[in-house]
Amino acid sequence: MLFVILCIFAISLNTAYSRRMDDVILQFLVDATPVLLSPLRISLHTCIGYEDTIRLSREMSNHRLIHGIHNFVKDIKERIHDNLEHQNLYMLDLDCDYAIELLRQAHSNRMFIAPTKWLLLQDRRTMIDNSNITSTYNNSILDIFEELAVYPDSDVILARRLNGDFFQIKSVYRPSPQRAVIWENRGNWTVKDGLRMSTFDASSARRRNLQQTALKSCLVMSYPDTMNHLTDFMHNTLDPMTKVNYIWVHHLMNRINATITFNVVYKNWGRKTKNGSWDGMVGMLQRREIDIGGTAMFILDERIPIVEYIHLYTRTKLCFIFRRPLLSTMKNIFIMPFQQSVWIAIAAFLVLVFCLLHLSIKWEHYRGASKTSAAYWNQLNNSKPTVTDNLFIVLGAVSQQGYSYEPYRVPSRIITLMLLLTSLNLYAAYTANIVALLQTPTDSIKTLSDLLHSPLTLGSYDLPVNRYYFKNTNLQDPVRTAILQKVDSKSNWISLEEGVRRIQTESFAFHGTRSPIYTIVQQTYQENEKCGLTEMDYLSQIYPLLAVQKQSPYLELIKNGALKLWENGLMFRDEYRLYVNKPTCSSQTGFITIGFTECYFAIVAMGYGTLLSVVVFILELLWHKIRSRSIKEQTVLEETATEGANLSTLKYID
Repeated sequence: MLFVILCIFAISLNTAYSRRMDDVILQFLVDATPVLLSPLRISLHTCIGYEDTIRLSREMSNHRLIHGIHNFVKDIKERIHDNLEHQNLYMLDLDCDYAIELLRQAHSNRMFIAPTKWLLLQDRRTMIDNSNITSTYNNSILDIFEELAVYPDSDVILARRLNGDFFQIKSVYRPSPQRAVIWENRGNWTVKDGLRMSTFDASSARRRNLQQTALKSCLVMSYPDTMNHLTDFMHNTLDPMTKVNYIWVHHLMNRINATITFNVVYKNWGRKTKNGSWDGMVGMLQRREIDIGGTAMFILDERIPIVEYIHLYTRTKLCFIFRRPLLSTMKNIFIMPFQQSVWIAIAAFLVLVFCLLHLSIKWEHYRGASKTSAAYWNQLNNSKPTVTDNLFIVLGAVSQQGYSYEPYRVPSRIITLMLLLTSLNLYAAYTANIVALLQTPTDSIKTLSDLLHSPLTLGSYDLPVNRYYFKNTNLQDPVRTAILQKVDSKSNWISLEEGVRRIQTESFAFHGTRSPIYTIVQQTYQENEKCGLTEMDYLSQIYPLLAVQKQSPYLELIKNGALKLWENGLMFRDEYRLYVNKPTCSSQTGFITIGFTECYFAIVAMGYGTLLSVVVFILELLWHKIRSRSIKEQTVLEETATEGANLSTLKYID
């Protein structure tokens, strides 16, 4: 069901001026208005009689047009400044006495800015009423537009009825406050031919010539020397975003035939002060001191109500960049060459060999041999075999260390040969996989949580803007808070050159602007060192965008110009000369240094083994000392007993 808003104010009997709404005007409103302005809601300000108001409302309702009709100027300010919704149309009859007052109120309330639309009706006919010919045309009312803020974004259409049913349609705007009013011929309308437009182009396409209007902008830079290299594409590690945006803004100004002047602000895109105002470039846009921001900036929630962003992306990204660490620094690679099922199979095989070897050696020892071979057997294996001997035989063969046992009979020799051949094959496969794994980078660092708990040291580029975004973005995230604390705890706010050097020489993750980092990488890294570079987004922000004033009169012109920069390739041409992409990995060949970090688990195993051997050695010493004392005491007791027996024997003889 269509919702129709009908607000009708009847004209009192003593109204100073009233005019009739004939069928031609009604037909024009319902026929031409949807094509010209595509309104969703119409607010009509007329000075017609009660019956004509009813007729007009009924006719517009029949054509499903939501509308309100106002015939008084009283309280017009509250009604006209109701909202600025899209497709909201205000229709005004310029022949009414209060037309100029209403236009001035609309001007003071900034009601001519987009997306509000205006349709102005004016009757230039000579009306015949009771055989008296009176002229209703007054051209002086059009002079009021020299004082109004009808700028290139405004959509104000004047429909003048020249004679009979012929309406001349024009649009009015001013390129800037310093320029005169321009009237555009849009077409005409008649009952027979309907609406005939000279062009259906949008205002942003028709009003590109701003007649050298002087606009203002602002450049934000971190290095004063950037002013000397804005267009020579040199030193692209310093303020590349400022340089490329400076070129783009000039492209936009050339397209709309405007001039531009720049203010310069150092290291301050805009921060909210304690009193609620903004400083830097954002503050200038908020106070309307500049028309367009000359340097792109990131979208922050608190900036959205202050500025309007333009879809002109700058490929500047703040992120962590690091070389993928070797797998050996993240996991115990000494158990990774074989799958779990292979390790289980190896363990089962060794248990089987141990059992078979134990049985064969026992059988070999107790079974005996011929008298000629028994001497040879006793010479090689002169002691009784134990379980420990069998265990060390298996361990010696598996670890390629050898053993002292020499098999004598065929079964023992077959078992030992099977053990040695299997150990040789396993050892070859194991060592080959170990060498490959020691040189393999890992992909285990995929999230900020992985980065936080990795052995990588974290650092950041020491710039005020980097500190601001680093410390004021996503503070509710505990992982990001922990990363910030990790950077601050070690005071790793360092220069760009030092950060890139530490990526090359250490296990280090550096947070900074991507393009300057890659520029230094291209200049200082070897080809094999460019492999394994990884990026990780910390801010979770899209690319920075250009910004303009909120409700800027040049918003659509700049938006369309930004799209043209992209379509024509000018944006990519300038980016290509100022921005460096991630280096390609052309060669992974080269020597990889293996240090204590890569062999951590092996060193730990050796350390625990050494500690265990020392403990066993001490226990053996204690056991040997206790055993020696026990043997000594036993010897003394035996000697004492022997002496006592000898004395008893002597006494008996005596």
